[in-house]
Amino acid sequence: MDEDLSEQTKWFHEFARQPLEEVARQANDENRARFARYATTSLPSYTPPDGLPPEEFAMAVGGLRANEKKWNQALMSALVEADDLHRTQDTRGAVAMLEAFAGACPWSLFKEVAQRQASHYSGR
Repeated sequence: MDEDLSEQTKWFHEFARQPLEEVARQANDENRARFARYATTSLPSYTPPDGLPPEEFAMAVGGLRANEKKWNQALMSALVEADDLHRTQDTRGAVAMLEAFAGACPWSLFKEVAQRQASHYSGR
């Protein structure tokens, strides 16, 4: 199965939205492989756990989703703050903030958004 990141993300969000007991019940080989594929595509430094019992697999899914939400919220805050800096003519500060976020963020998509916005501000 060759899904793009958008399809993987949609699957992951729908899968992780379920109660942990339901995720554990669906801890089959296909869902484990899809989870691992999404995790390694989205979070290159993450090594998906292998061979976990269903309940622990469900906890890993929930934990990754919680981490994704945290970084998404941090990105939104950084974008708003960078925009405020840019509007007050502190473009260097806005770019520096977004580049710092991109350097710290482990999520590929969020890092890319911050880098793209920094490039936009700097005219690169």
